[in-house]
Amino acid sequence: MRNVFRVFLPVLAALALTACVSVTLAPVGPLKVGAAYEVALGREWSDISVIMVGRPKKVRLLSIDGPLLNRLYLTDGLVPGEFLVKPVRKEQPTPTVRKDMSASERLEFVSDSVAALDYQRVVLVKPRPAKFGQASAVRYDLTAQTQEGLEIKGTGLVSEAGGKVYVILYLAPAEHYFAANLAEVETILGSARLN
Repeated sequence: MRNVFRVFLPVLAALALTACVSVTLAPVGPLKVGAAYEVALGREWSDISVIMVGRPKKVRLLSIDGPLLNRLYLTDGLVPGEFLVKPVRKEQPTPTVRKDMSASERLEFVSDSVAALDYQRVVLVKPRPAKFGQASAVRYDLTAQTQEGLEIKGTGLVSEAGGKVYVILYLAPAEHYFAANLAEVETILGSARLN
């Protein structure tokens, strides 16, 4: 547990400096994710979208314990050319959605996007058929590591409907934080409904 705080302390300090930017509450109940879909929250989350530098406009970010301890990515239908993670440098572009991506290419898009967040050894685990409301989807789990060696776990859904790619992605340190909110995340994944 001490390693978690040591790794994230500098980032938490930087976030404290952005205190003039207001984090809003995402209350219990239905949460609209742009115009595309909604999910049901079983507990209060913090909407940290405004404090996440480089977040694409169609990506909403929620957290319970802070952005480095758990993050829930919710996308509002990405079209070709759009990304889950904005590139930090032009010479290091991040993956973008392409037209007519297969299910395996959408999974690769998610894992490559996680790698673009500077996670190492990103591995997709147990991809399986699922539903995103009425749409077909792929449910996945993943593992990764920070550059300092902290183990990260993730889970989510990826789907395509009407030429748009929808991603729900939950990431947290494997030690304590991932399991602590997994039941809530499972409820959210099961509640996703496209409008």
